Amino acid sequence: MRRLDSSAIISAFELNVSCPNVRAGGIEFCSDSASLATVVSGARAATRRPIFVKLSPVLPNIGETAKTAADSGADGITVVNTIPGLVVDIESRKPRVGFGTGGTSGAGLLPVAVLATHLVRSAVSLPIIGVGGVASATDALQFLIAGASLVGVGTANLRDPRAAERIARDLDRWCNSHGVAAIQNLIGTLEWPS
Repeated sequence: MRRLDSSAIISAFELNVSCPNVRAGGIEFCSDSASLATVVSGARAATRRPIFVKLSPVLPNIGETAKTAADSGADGITVVNTIPGLVVDIESRKPRVGFGTGGTSGAGLLPVAVLATHLVRSAVSLPIIGVGGVASATDALQFLIAGASLVGVGTANLRDPRAAERIARDLDRWCNSHGVAAIQNLIGTLEWPS
């Protein structure tokens, strides 16, 4: 990270702390607050660039985990990483993914990611990048209203390389038709039922 810190093409770093800590029996770094704090504070010491910490959607308390990341030097939080999944080849009766399991993304991840965004926004004031299942302006709006500062488009780009362009255009149309002067005015405006 130190060697990359001076590179003009790097604006920020994202730490995927959903990866397994093989020295701790495979537990995800973000599942253990001490491990998470060590990773984030170590990264903070190695760079002046902004650090976004990407969290797992299966954490028992994602808000507390986001607080640990913030307290350890994170500049922002990315929610969420993929959900572990398994696809079975019914003929061979073996996993279809080389390592057995893999990350599940796409439309099924959207509601999980939007909830995680809301929970993280309720816990920290850092910028949040919301990712997971965004394929339309409606999807992006859910993230923004739940508290995301930015929204990422991933899997949808594989089906439609112009997905992000279409979503941005549709967001502009939606804002115009709803009298929203700036998209930033929507961030964190979720009205939770009483």
